[in-house]
Amino acid sequence: MSIRKSLFISNAAMIMIPVILFFLYFLLLNVVIGGGMKNWTQNFQHHWQTQPSGTNNQVFTDLKKTASLESEKFLNPSFTDSITKKLTGKNVGVIIRKDEKPLYISNRIKDLKHEKLPSYGNEGYMAATWIGDHPYSLWQHDFYFQDGTKGSILLLDEGVPFIQFARKFFPMIFIGLVIIVVFTNALLSLFMSRRILKPIEQLADAASNISQGQLDFKLASSSKNELGKLVNHFDEMRQKLKNAAELREQYERNRKELIANISHDLKTPITTIRGYVEGIKDGVANTEEKLKRYLNTIHIKAAQLDRLIDELFLFSKLDMNGIPFYFENVDIIAYLKDYVEELRLEMREENVQLFLEIKGDSRTIVVIDRDQMIRVMNNIIYNSVKYGDKDQCKICISVEEQGDIVEFTIGDNGPGVPSGDLSSIFNHFYRGDPSRNSTTGGSGMGLAIAAQIIKAHDGVIWAESPPGQGLIIKFTLSKQTEIGDPQ
Repeated sequence: MSIRKSLFISNAAMIMIPVILFFLYFLLLNVVIGGGMKNWTQNFQHHWQTQPSGTNNQVFTDLKKTASLESEKFLNPSFTDSITKKLTGKNVGVIIRKDEKPLYISNRIKDLKHEKLPSYGNEGYMAATWIGDHPYSLWQHDFYFQDGTKGSILLLDEGVPFIQFARKFFPMIFIGLVIIVVFTNALLSLFMSRRILKPIEQLADAASNISQGQLDFKLASSSKNELGKLVNHFDEMRQKLKNAAELREQYERNRKELIANISHDLKTPITTIRGYVEGIKDGVANTEEKLKRYLNTIHIKAAQLDRLIDELFLFSKLDMNGIPFYFENVDIIAYLKDYVEELRLEMREENVQLFLEIKGDSRTIVVIDRDQMIRVMNNIIYNSVKYGDKDQCKICISVEEQGDIVEFTIGDNGPGVPSGDLSSIFNHFYRGDPSRNSTTGGSGMGLAIAAQIIKAHDGVIWAESPPGQGLIIKFTLSKQTEIGDPQ
């Protein structure tokens, strides 16, 4: 529910709930104290009826008949005494006037200020007339005496139900109304605070935590209104900030590790070169054979440095997308056959057996950069040669179509890699040798470069090392279903 709709409902409820509760409270008050609904109905009818009720009506009717037929009887004290007897025990009073002057006043209203009564000509019923400080229900009948003077009969009923009820129970009604309004306001305030104030407090606390660098918390809101969406979006922002901070920390760790690795890999050959140069300067290489051996070692170490610098430069450019790729449609089967055929001659000299296994169609088209894909294959294969079986290294290359992709597998018969290190072998400067020596001639950059190139081809690369089966490198490339210009 939106905030606008919630506010509309809250405002409507602020009006409707007090009205309904007050009505129910009023009914309950009348039932408990006022005699029930039946009594209330009778009182209401009595308050608005135009004729006196019960015996009062009979008295008033008899007086009206006397006024019409024998008005002079009102001058007879014995007749007025009979009126007094009829009114005994009743909650009404009678006034008979002649020419606006009281001719008879019943005992119940002797002290009434008659001059404040309605004058002649106001015949009829008055529901609640204040005479002095007391309300009355008043019926008035005007007539003429036999001598032609004006006369009036006034019946005053002290029981004005509604006014009496209001005066008696007004404090209770007022207190009840206040309680109802306060209760309604508290209830709606609690409702709105949960829907509006609570999410705002959550956002304020979250903003405070973020400003202090605290990102390890979670915001959640089940509400579907604007604030609920804001809370969820804010948590998404927090998560992205956390990921960015973690990525920044990872970059910083990688940077420090890279510097340490570069320092180590540069220092080792430089130290060797420096030692041999000092040996030559100090005359240690005092024979032509020693001098030749020293110079050859210096040349090898310098070549290692040059290769390391080239690979670092290449990896850096790949990481920053600084290497241009020239993609083209290639029949990967023919491409691999030519590549393996050329490589076999070189591998024989290294006592390495190279096998190619084709699974599926004899013609499969993929989009690759030919030169960069050769670099990938060389880096993986030469890594297997360095760490493979020294007596008889065997490397098997296989390719297999799997739906819309082509999977490449390069496996060797070497010692393999511990399962805990499989996720690290594509990191720069990773070597399987814990001592990190470079006697094998590896820089630790080959598989990292291969992974970057496969990534640039929108492929996936991973490693497996089943027990007793050596290291297996797998990667996938998308298959081109129709021959055309590569995208």
